[in-house]
Amino acid sequence: MNAKIASAVTSVGILVAASTASLMAAESASAVSASCVRYLQSKNYAPTSERSDFCATGGHFNSDLEKAINYQSCRFGLEGTGVRYADAVTACNYAQTNG
Repeated sequence: MNAKIASAVTSVGILVAASTASLMAAESASAVSASCVRYLQSKNYAPTSERSDFCATGGHFNSDLEKAINYQSCRFGLEGTGVRYADAVTACNYAQTNG
């Protein structure tokens, strides 16, 4: 019985460690996504999961080329959901610069 408890505790510990690592890696992208989504909300756009995903895309990059591509994906994606061009530009700028 003690071996089963020890195994369960170990499994829970591994799960918690993996979850914590995932959250830490996603933390900075979440911060920029939140800035983008908050801006859209301030312009009276509903915070849909699709818009949040486009904001997250805009804020995730590892190089200048990837930054430019993801900015365009963010902007075109937001426009596709009904966000006006000027608001999409500003929101995606927030996604890339605020953290």
